[in-house]
Amino acid sequence: MIPVLLTRIKTSDGITLEGVVVPPKKKGKIALIWLHGLTSRFSSGQTLMKELSSSCTKNQIAYFKFNTRGHDIVSRGPKQKPIGGAFEKFEECVRDIDTVIRLAKKLGYKKIILAGSSTGANKALYYQYKKKNPAVKGIILAGAISDMSAWKTGDAKKMSRAIRIAKQTKNKDALLPQEYGIYSAARYLSLFEAGHAEDVFPYHNPKANWKELKSVRVAVAVIIGSKDEHRDRPIKNIMDAFRKNAVSTRQNFSKQNSGGQAKSFFGIIIKGANHGFQKKEKKLAHAILKWIKRAVV
Repeated sequence: MIPVLLTRIKTSDGITLEGVVVPPKKKGKIALIWLHGLTSRFSSGQTLMKELSSSCTKNQIAYFKFNTRGHDIVSRGPKQKPIGGAFEKFEECVRDIDTVIRLAKKLGYKKIILAGSSTGANKALYYQYKKKNPAVKGIILAGAISDMSAWKTGDAKKMSRAIRIAKQTKNKDALLPQEYGIYSAARYLSLFEAGHAEDVFPYHNPKANWKELKSVRVAVAVIIGSKDEHRDRPIKNIMDAFRKNAVSTRQNFSKQNSGGQAKSFFGIIIKGANHGFQKKEKKLAHAILKWIKRAVV
């Protein structure tokens, strides 16, 4: 049985985040921080938590997983303010991630691997773009699918109507009609209209400048399931877009590693995996640890 520390931390703007810390028996310098996806929470994905935390601790890596303010569909923030996936302001994820990193550093972990799944991947990349935190030595973008492209796999006309309604709504904190899901107008636009801060995987736009990814100067792994149900094009094409735009990671890595025996960018496709990697958790954990040993340690 793996010992788990249930923990509460508070962000700089007063939001309490619950989560877990799984420390290795023999302490190392590295901590992996896992960011959950849209409307998820720290306790979700128990199988992956077990596989990944076990693999990490066997390799002297601590495992951290905390709620962000976007946990669940709706939750309660300070002064009864509604937050959660329906209401969160994407840009505020920086405060959440900063708080977890501060905890990891306080506990003695000097090297941080920031890993996110689905919307958590968007947050991981956006955080490092904004903060350029020197403690972050690697970024894992799991299920890195563009929401702007993903909605095309569903009812595109319905989504277009929802975007139009959201843009016309004066009170952007108001919920959209329920047929469009439980989202405020502002949250819906952040997720599904191109050009917002959340749009950090813009392979849907051939003219996009990918400023977030190009700014990153640490090792990056993009991990996508071959059967991701939200893809709107071949996974290989998505990976090629990431690889093409991971310019700064390549340049920085070549300066630090003149031998050139490893890569700063890895595109990893998990065969048979869906967006959440269900039933492929062991493969995902193995791929992550292999990448850490090659690109970060």
